[in-house]
Order: sequence, then C-alpha cells, then structure tokens
Amino acid sequence: MAKGKHKSKAALVGITLLIAAAVWVIIRLVTNGAAGIPGETNNERIAYIRSFGWDTGAVPDKVSEIRIPTRFDDAYTQYNAIQKEQGFDLRKYRAYTAMKYTYSIKNYDSTDPIVPIYANLIVIDGEIVGADISSAAANGFVTVLAKK
Repeated sequence: MAKGKHKSKAALVGITLLIAAAVWVIIRLVTNGAAGIPGETNNERIAYIRSFGWDTGAVPDKVSEIRIPTRFDDAYTQYNAIQKEQGFDLRKYRAYTAMKYTYSIKNYDSTDPIVPIYANLIVIDGEIVGADISSAAANGFVTVLAKK
C-alpha cells in the first residue's frame, strides 16, 4: 500500500506542476499583452497587418526611427490608450528607441478615396510593440489596427 500512496503523491505533484505551468503561461500572455509579435522582417510586418484584413503594399512607404518619450504628454497618453485597446502598452518602453514602419492601406472604406490611410507599426528589437491605422487628412484620425 505504501507504493500506491507514493504513486498517487507523484501523480498529484505532476498534475500540480502542469497546472502551475499553465497558470504561468496564462499570466505571461495577459501581463505581456501582445508582446512577442515578430516584426523584424518586412514579411513578418506585412503578415501582421494582413492578419487584420488590410491590403498593403509590398514595402513600407516610410521607415523612421522614433524615441518613446520618458514622460507622456496628453497626446501620447491618448495614443497609448489606443495601444492598450490592442494589448500593447508603450509605457514599458519609455526612453526606448524604436523603428516606425508606415504602410499604405489599399482597402480602407473611406468617404474620401484621395486621402491616404496608413498602417503604422512600432518595432523594438524585432518585436511589434505598437500599431495603428491613421489618416493623412488634416482632420484625420488614429485608431486600432483591427477593422471596425
């Protein structure tokens, strides 16, 4: 009977470890938001944009280096609110230098087909840490990457 107790204790320990591992994975996914999205290559960035149903060009229209500010003003706080809707949080990257990739969106339903619409991706160390859809119009908009 001692062997039976030993096997049941071992099984209980194994199950406990599996549950702990599952909880750890869930916590990592929730606390990291969308972190870990590959964006080092152009193909990875385009695939990410297209995963939301957007049709974009084969190369970015613009690539620029940006710096995430240490202190967020009202505009950056509002922009980060959009990021948080998507599971991103730029507060984690304060004072980081990032690359911003801007791609033209070809299939955005717009009342003004002349005004360009862009998908912007913010990439740090090969991972997408922020994204948005924006209008180039004077009274334009910035919103989440997901189609509404």
